[in-house]
Amino acid sequence: MSKYTRIRSYSPSKATQPIKKSPVKRTSGVAKPIAKPVKDHGPVGNFFVNRWRWFKRLSKPKKALVIATPLLAFLILTPIFTYLYYANAISDPDRLMNYNNAGVVLLDSDGKPFYSFGTANRGERLPLDQISDYTEKALISSEDKNFYKHGGFSLFSILGALYANILSGDATAYGGSTLTQQLAKNTLLSKNQTFLRKYQELTVSLAIEQRYSKDEILDLYLNSVYYGEGAFGIGNAAKTYFGKSAADLDLAESAMLVGVLPAPSAYSPVSGNPAYAKERQGTVLGRMVDNKVITQTESDAAKAEVLAYAPQSEGQNGTAPHFAEMVLNELYKKYGEERVTRSGFRVTTTLDLALQKAANETVSKQISFIQRNGGSNAAVVAIDPATGEIRALVGSADYNNEDFGKVNMAITPRQPGSSIKPLYYTEAMRRDLITPATILKDEPTDFGGGYRPLNADRRFRGNVTVRNALAQSLNIPSVEVMQKLGVANTVDTLRQLGISTIDSSKDYGLSLALGSAEAKLTEMTNAYAAFANSGKQYETTSVTEIKDKFEKQIFRNTTKTPKQVMDADSTFLISNILDDESARAPVFGSSLNTNGYSVAVKTGTTDEARDAWTIGYAKQLTVGVWVGNNNNTPMNNGGSGMAGPIWRSVMMAGLKGQSNQPFTAPSGVQRILICKSNGLRAIGGGTDGTYQEYFKSGTAPSKTCDVPKPPEDSDKDGVNDDRDKCPNTPAGTKVDENGCPVKTDDEGGTNPPDTSDKCQNVPPDVEVDQNGCPVSNNGNGTGPSPVNPVTPPRRN
Repeated sequence: MSKYTRIRSYSPSKATQPIKKSPVKRTSGVAKPIAKPVKDHGPVGNFFVNRWRWFKRLSKPKKALVIATPLLAFLILTPIFTYLYYANAISDPDRLMNYNNAGVVLLDSDGKPFYSFGTANRGERLPLDQISDYTEKALISSEDKNFYKHGGFSLFSILGALYANILSGDATAYGGSTLTQQLAKNTLLSKNQTFLRKYQELTVSLAIEQRYSKDEILDLYLNSVYYGEGAFGIGNAAKTYFGKSAADLDLAESAMLVGVLPAPSAYSPVSGNPAYAKERQGTVLGRMVDNKVITQTESDAAKAEVLAYAPQSEGQNGTAPHFAEMVLNELYKKYGEERVTRSGFRVTTTLDLALQKAANETVSKQISFIQRNGGSNAAVVAIDPATGEIRALVGSADYNNEDFGKVNMAITPRQPGSSIKPLYYTEAMRRDLITPATILKDEPTDFGGGYRPLNADRRFRGNVTVRNALAQSLNIPSVEVMQKLGVANTVDTLRQLGISTIDSSKDYGLSLALGSAEAKLTEMTNAYAAFANSGKQYETTSVTEIKDKFEKQIFRNTTKTPKQVMDADSTFLISNILDDESARAPVFGSSLNTNGYSVAVKTGTTDEARDAWTIGYAKQLTVGVWVGNNNNTPMNNGGSGMAGPIWRSVMMAGLKGQSNQPFTAPSGVQRILICKSNGLRAIGGGTDGTYQEYFKSGTAPSKTCDVPKPPEDSDKDGVNDDRDKCPNTPAGTKVDENGCPVKTDDEGGTNPPDTSDKCQNVPPDVEVDQNGCPVSNNGNGTGPSPVNPVTPPRRN
C-alpha cells in the first residue's frame, strides 16, 4: 500500500478523519511545500490587498483612468457642494457678514453692547458713501490693486504667491488672495491653510462676484474685517482709534487703519507696536503713490501727521467685567462653551448700563476713604425686586488689580454680620413670637455655654422694643429673638430665602443671630428684595434673551413665577421698622436717610470690622454693598461708615426721576396706640408716653396701660374746663386764673382799671388823676373836672 493511501475509519466523526497532507517533492531526501501559504490580513486588510493586486494587473491607460476619476470627481463636485452649502449665506449680505462669527456679544437691557470677545460683534454696516474715500483707496492699493479688474481671483497672483512660497520654503508665507477671496475666508470659511480650503475659497469668491457688485463687495469687506482693539468694521474702528465717524477719517488715519489689517494685534498703534504700525502706515501710503491715487507730497504730509488717538482707559469690556464673566459662566454651564463661542451668541442681559456706571463711579470715589480705614475692596449688587433681574454688579473695586481684582466678591461668601437679622426677625413675626412692640432685654445676658454677646458700642439700654432693637441693630435682644425662634428654624428660613451657603447639617449655635455664617452678597440682596415685593421672591437672573449669529432666538426669559417665601404682613412690619429714620437715629444718625424716599435699610459689621455691609430696598430697587479685604484682615470702621455711603449713592442713582412708593400696610395689619414703657395697649384717651404701632391682626397686646386723657380747654383760653368759671370766653380774650376776662384800662391807659375809672374813654396820651380823669394843665378850670366828668357816648 502506498504511503499516501487514505486509511478508512469506521467512525463517522470528524475527529477520526485522517489529516490531509500537502503533496511535497523530495529534494535530497528533505520534504518541502510546493506553494507558500497566503498571509491573512484580516477582513479590512484583505480588501485593500486584493484591490492593490487588482490595480497592478491593469494596463497603464486603465491605471491612469482609475487615478484621474476621483481627482476629477473632487474638482467637479467640490465647487458644486461648496456653493450649495453656502448659497443662502452668500445671497444675504447680513448673513454673509455674520456667518462665521465666533464669540459672544453681551448687550445691556436697552440693547447696547458692553462686552464682547471673538468675532461676534461686527458692528453696524455702513454704506460706502459714509466711509472716507481715503480708506477705500488705501485698502485697494494695499491689498488688491486690480480689484476692479479681476473676476474674484487673480491667477497671476496665485502663481506668484506659490512661487514665492517655494522660494521661502514656507507654504503659507504669501497668500495671493484678492479682497473677494479674503472676504470669503473671513466671513464664511475657516483659516486653515489647506488645498481644500483654498479651492473652496475660489468657488465662494466666484459666487460672491456673481451676486454682488464691486462696490458692494468693498463695502462688505470694510464693514466685516477686524481692525484690532475689539473693533470689527470700519465704523467701530474709526470710533475706537480716533473717536470719529468713518466718513471723517483723513489720509493718515485711513492708511494707519488699513495698515493694521494683516496682523491687528501686532500692528495696533495703541496696544501693539507703534513702530511697526508707523512702518505699515508708510507701506500703505507708498502703495497709494505707486497706484497714483495720491501724490508723493500728500504721502509725506500724512506720514508727518501726528495722530490723536481716542482715550483707551476703560474700554467697552471694562464696564461690567465681573457681571460679564458671571453671565458667560452661566451660558457655558447651560449650553457648553464650544456652542456658545461658535454660535456667535448675542445675549441681551438685565444690566442697566447707567446704574452700572454710577456704581463704578461711586466705588472709585469711596475707595480712598476705605483704604484710609484699613479696607481695600468693595462690591455692589442691585436687583429689581419685581423681576429678580440684576441691574448692576461690581465685583471688586479694581478689576485690573493683580492681587484681588479678578475675584468677584459679589458671589464670594463672607460673614454678613447684623445684616442677617431681618431675615429671622420676620420669621419670628410670622410665627407670632414677637411683634414690633414686644419688649426685649438689652442687658448683660448669658445665653448658655458662656455665650455673652455685646452690642457694638458696649452699652446696655435695658428694656427695648423689637422696633428699636432691630432699627438700632442691638445684638443682645436679637440673640433673644433667635432663641425664641430656634437655630434650626432659623437655618431653614435662611435656606428658604435663598442663602445657599447655609449648611442645614451644621450646628451654628446662637452666634448665627449675629451673622457668623457666610453668605453671598447676591443672595443676601435678593433675600432683601423679597421684603420689597411683599414676601414674593424671584430667582435672580442676568439674561433675558439669546440669539445666534443668524438672529435665531435660542432663549427668551418669559416664565417669571415668584415664590412666596415670607408672608406679606410680616414683611411690611420689617419694612416699616427699617424705614423708620427716627428709630435708627440714636445709633446711625441720618447717614442712611434718602431724601424723602421710602427706603428700608440695614447694616452689618463682623468682629473687628472684617466685613462691612449695607443692604436696603425701595419697592423699585434693592441694593447691597460689601466692603472689606479679600484676605479677611480687620478694618477701622463698620457697615454704616464704610458701605453706607456707597449704598446711599447707588440707591439714589437708581431712584432718580422716580416717584416715591411708600410701604403700605396690608389689610391684615392694624395700627394701635401703645405705651412706650411696657409695650401694652394704651387706654384712657391720653397720649403722653405713647406711640402708634403696627400689628398683625390678632397679635396686638390684650393687656392695657391706663393713660388718662388730659383735661380739656374747650374755649382755648388756657384754663382747663374743670376750673374755668367763665366758660365760652371769646378766643383771644385775656383771662385771669379763673378763666374770666381781665378788666383792663380804657384806650391803653394803665391806671386806674376800668372798674374805678370815673372818666371813661380818655385818650391814652392824656394825663389823668387817681379817678381816671384828665388833669387840667393851665389851672383856669378849662379842663375836665372831677365834678363834671366826661360822659361816655350813648350806646344804642
